Amino acid sequence: MNDKNQDVWIYGVVPAGASLEELERREGLPDVWVVEAGDVAAIVGNAPQDDEKATRNQALAHARVLEAAVVDAPVVPFRFGIMVPGDQQVGNDLLDAHHDDLAEHLKTVDDHVQMTLKVYYHEDEVLREIVESEPEIAKLREAMREGPEDATRDVRARLGELVSNAVEQRRQRDSADILERLKPVAQSAVVEGLEREFMVLNIPFLVARDRQEEFEDVVEEVAQERQERMRFRLLGPMPVYNFIDVEEPAWA
Repeated sequence: MNDKNQDVWIYGVVPAGASLEELERREGLPDVWVVEAGDVAAIVGNAPQDDEKATRNQALAHARVLEAAVVDAPVVPFRFGIMVPGDQQVGNDLLDAHHDDLAEHLKTVDDHVQMTLKVYYHEDEVLREIVESEPEIAKLREAMREGPEDATRDVRARLGELVSNAVEQRRQRDSADILERLKPVAQSAVVEGLEREFMVLNIPFLVARDRQEEFEDVVEEVAQERQERMRFRLLGPMPVYNFIDVEEPAWA
């Protein structure tokens, strides 16, 4: 339970009485407890001390607690950093004051999880493919190898531009193909920004719980077909971070 001298950290909201057995099963999670009010409940814990390391550790803990909770129940995830003075304020100022909105959010996320797919090109393979299919790029690469660095500055710039365009063309084509394959087994998707140059796509999917295994099977099938050119990384299940937005309540 809460140390009276320490703020309470809010992870997210679940239905009151929800089974949260995975929170107890998983090792390495921070101590958390549930504060209930009516038919909604908040997963809370002691806030970290005000230092850089504690805050960094809490960022990891925040995601891990929510991902454990979503195994057993629908979860409305709260954004990182929401704190209140104690359990009573959680009940009064959050759950009671915003009960109807939170209940509606829970209804929205009920029976759904988020699965985030990240796909990356194998850099050497896609570059080989580009050189073999683009004669101008092949010529520029040869010219760059034969001349001194100063004399080939313009060649390098042109080569970089052409390679970047070629990668982008393939990315657009490949990401569209992958999305088309996954569309039938997902409710919706959100295109996120790419994290590195040779990333193909970074997309959270909203998936019905009862179709999660089917979704994973299709991802595995698509990944196997493209394993020579790409690496697939599937994260989840997790709360529907990208499909619901809960702002910090106005505390009384």
